[in-house]
Amino acid sequence: MRISSKEVIDPTIKGNMARFINHSCSPNCITEKWHVLGETCVGIFSIRDIYEDEELNFDYKFDAYKTPLTRCLCGSQNCKGYAKFKCQGIWE
Repeated sequence: MRISSKEVIDPTIKGNMARFINHSCSPNCITEKWHVLGETCVGIFSIRDIYEDEELNFDYKFDAYKTPLTRCLCGSQNCKGYAKFKCQGIWE
């Protein structure tokens, strides 16, 4: 996730449990960027009821590495079949 033109969150090596939240074309969560005491923070919020043992997911919407079309395997009924993650939305 791009936080600013100079900062990207990449939990590949070090991160908390949020690193396991995957992409879905029909997400049950959203992300929001907040400014708290001069620091940029990212919150993850549910957008519907989430059932016990259900995986948390959100629409990634972008790839910092500018990967071309990527096959989407989310399995949702609304799956687009591919994901072209762009640096867009709340991250710009």
